[in-house]
Amino acid sequence: MKFIPIIVAILIFGTNPTITEASPSLVNIGVGTKGKIVVMNARLVDGFNDSIMDAIENGIPISFTFTVELRQKNNLWNDTLVSSNTINHIIQYDSLKKVYRFSESGKGVKRKIITRNKEKYQKLMLKLENIPIVSIKRLTSNEKYYIRVKANLETDHMWFPFNHLFSYLPYNNFEASWAESSPLSINPNLVFSKNKLRKKPSRNNIKQFKEINPVVRSFNK
Repeated sequence: MKFIPIIVAILIFGTNPTITEASPSLVNIGVGTKGKIVVMNARLVDGFNDSIMDAIENGIPISFTFTVELRQKNNLWNDTLVSSNTINHIIQYDSLKKVYRFSESGKGVKRKIITRNKEKYQKLMLKLENIPIVSIKRLTSNEKYYIRVKANLETDHMWFPFNHLFSYLPYNNFEASWAESSPLSINPNLVFSKNKLRKKPSRNNIKQFKEINPVVRSFNK
């Protein structure tokens, strides 16, 4: 009986290695502010294929790991890493209750959602929304920054023997290349125009700066 799960898994997930599928990629990278924090949004496309969908329907937990970095552009040397965040999206189908259990975790991010809707869990798995990256006070006015993000299928959290079985399947090579946002910077003009309208400007310029939303602007490449 101990070998039944392995045999079943091989029969279920055996695929034709000659079939090529679209590579996953990250699009719609957006950056803004939420309170005093710079946040980012993005969407993963082509993140699901038939093999992954079959795995989910058979109760195997699937995890997408997103690595997000904020970097400062430098002309004479390598760009500087300012801050980073790693976000894990995990989906698992509960065949007894016939529900999909989604969880999202990372620095400043934690939520769990239960749904019966396949389209909803797929949107949850593929979308990054309001992911905190860095405090606004760590950014310098007029310096150029950019967000970059990548994603991969994570199998380390799966139970034995599925974590080892997945290493032999074609879609275990799932990894979306780095995708970058347009250049970003603090927008001092927004701060100035906002403060100019105040009848009684605060003496604390830093406090004024933090209260403005948004204070991040994006420059087209």
